Amino acid sequence: MSLLLSTVILGALAVGQTPAVAEVELLDQHGVADRLADHPDRIVVVMVVTARRLRNLKGIERDLHERYDDLHYMRIVDVPEDPPVTREEVARKLSKRVPEEVPILIDIDRHWATDLELDTGRPNVLIFDREGRFVAAFRGRAEPELLDEIHRALDELTETP
Repeated sequence: MSLLLSTVILGALAVGQTPAVAEVELLDQHGVADRLADHPDRIVVVMVVTARRLRNLKGIERDLHERYDDLHYMRIVDVPEDPPVTREEVARKLSKRVPEEVPILIDIDRHWATDLELDTGRPNVLIFDREGRFVAAFRGRAEPELLDEIHRALDELTETP
């Protein structure tokens, strides 16, 4: 069963707001920096999950790629503090396990999970409009009900029938 988070979990971030984490710059496994604020005029889908559950993003992203042409994706791995690891250790593992063309931002300081109070044990899908404002959030695996909810939110932004 999927869970719409926009009113349940993200109480600190109201629909229509731009989160403080929009300015947080993260590095991917190749050392390339990215942040939400770097994508004005684009609809951005931010996916946040613990590094151990990263593969659970694949079905969601594949579905969205098939349906939408002009979305920007930010894949963020939340790195739990126990056991302690460095960004470099996480980057090395990701470089071995993830295709080179798929950037995975490493949130070693847990900005996204902490600031937005996300449970990263399951994928979190956060949608931001072309002005960088929060639109909706969802949590769960790529099941039909969850995907339908995500489609409805994105269809409103993209004017896809």
